[in-house]
Amino acid sequence: MKKIIFLLFLVAGIYVVQRGWGTDYYEVAKQKITQYAPNNKNYVIVIDYRKNILQKRLYVIDMKTGEHLIESRVSHAFKSGILYPSNYSNVVDSKKSSVGDFITLNQIQSPKCGFSMQLKGLNEGVNDNSTKREIIFHSTSCMKFLWSHGCFATPEETNRKIINLTKNGCLVVVIS
Repeated sequence: MKKIIFLLFLVAGIYVVQRGWGTDYYEVAKQKITQYAPNNKNYVIVIDYRKNILQKRLYVIDMKTGEHLIESRVSHAFKSGILYPSNYSNVVDSKKSSVGDFITLNQIQSPKCGFSMQLKGLNEGVNDNSTKREIIFHSTSCMKFLWSHGCFATPEETNRKIINLTKNGCLVVVIS
């Protein structure tokens, strides 16, 4: 009986580690700020694609306090995976999600999705086509399903908060 209980705890522990639970997003964000030295060092957006599409997996971190100011669900592309994304792309019109590090640009009014924010990928060959691909932050209100075509979509009220807080020079770190 003790062996069975031990094995159950071991399996549960492996699952937790594999799915990113317990990751210190503040420490990840601090390392990325040191690496990139963005204009706005007050906030970092961390998206943890190791969590499924139904979970809160987007965090806006206050870099002065380490507090998670916003925790939200965020989309990924259907062509990248159903529950968990695992197939990423940097190719225009691939309709897949991207990973890596991004910098927020300006707020825009997207013809399809309204109040949105542009991004620039910082990793050559991984996400540096994100601007050409029109990978943006936008509201889920313009979507028919849970999945995007590669954009980072959040609920309308959360989308506005994220954009107003982080536009023009904050890091976005996408973990997979």
